[in-house]
Amino acid sequence: MNSHQRGEVLVLDLFGKKKCEEQIRELEARVSSLEGEKEEALKALERREEKIRKLSSSYQEARTALNDAQARLSSLRREEEEDEKLKAASPLPGQPLGTQDCKRLFKRLEACRSPLGDLLTGYLTGKGEEEMPPGVEAFIRSIRSPRGYIILHSPELFTMVLIPPFPVEKNVLQRGESFDLGLMREMTETPALIASLHAGDSLLGVALGQDSFEEQESVMSQVKEKHSKGGWSQKRFSRLREEDLRNHAEAVVERLKPLLEKYRPVLKYAVIGGDQGLVRAVAPHIDLPLVERSLERHDRKRSGEALQEVYEFVLYRS
Repeated sequence: MNSHQRGEVLVLDLFGKKKCEEQIRELEARVSSLEGEKEEALKALERREEKIRKLSSSYQEARTALNDAQARLSSLRREEEEDEKLKAASPLPGQPLGTQDCKRLFKRLEACRSPLGDLLTGYLTGKGEEEMPPGVEAFIRSIRSPRGYIILHSPELFTMVLIPPFPVEKNVLQRGESFDLGLMREMTETPALIASLHAGDSLLGVALGQDSFEEQESVMSQVKEKHSKGGWSQKRFSRLREEDLRNHAEAVVERLKPLLEKYRPVLKYAVIGGDQGLVRAVAPHIDLPLVERSLERHDRKRSGEALQEVYEFVLYRS
């Protein structure tokens, strides 16, 4: 190869090398650009994934809140439906039935007959669940009674609920051509000790049924009733009144002892009511099943009213 040829080869090599270097730089720039785009894409992907996570979390929270709201709405609807049922079944105010009222009611109920045998008599303690005809269960729930319930139901004609004077001891439900009034009659003939306790004037008695007292006593004592301005301080007055009440309770207990000794074998319940402080003081000294009632103040001359109050049924009609 001559010198001219060698010069041409050298020019070509230099030109090719330069071109390759330019390609390398272009490729490096392209790689750098792509790496930048890659970084941006990765960052965008991370932001998107973070956004998806946040959206997923927000979705779950919203779904949970929606489920809770739907559950609350369903609960409110159920409560509203129950309230509507109770309103529909709400009885008129209870009607107290005295001795003569009870006797007249018994006569009318005894005359009721159904050849279909579908007259329902129920004695319920209020503590168990018994299957009731439609509407009767809601009617019962609308009435509060610590002594249970007596149900007299004639389909398509009437429903009566009576609050008895003494506790119903077991649940009994039966259908027949007539009402079973046996337990109601037994309650009107239940022997009971009666203690109507009021500050300074308490009435004690024993009744073998609703018609009359077998024996009765009044316990009278001085109990300070009001605190007037001047004189004793309120604190001293309260202390003296509490002492008077203790003395009155002790006098009641002493008068109760002979009544309990004499009649304990025949008594089934002790009906006690009046001032709650006296009730709490006297009740532990009575070894009988207690029936607490809101007994009014009755003196010996009005003892018949006390007896009526003890033995009365309270009637609700639907």
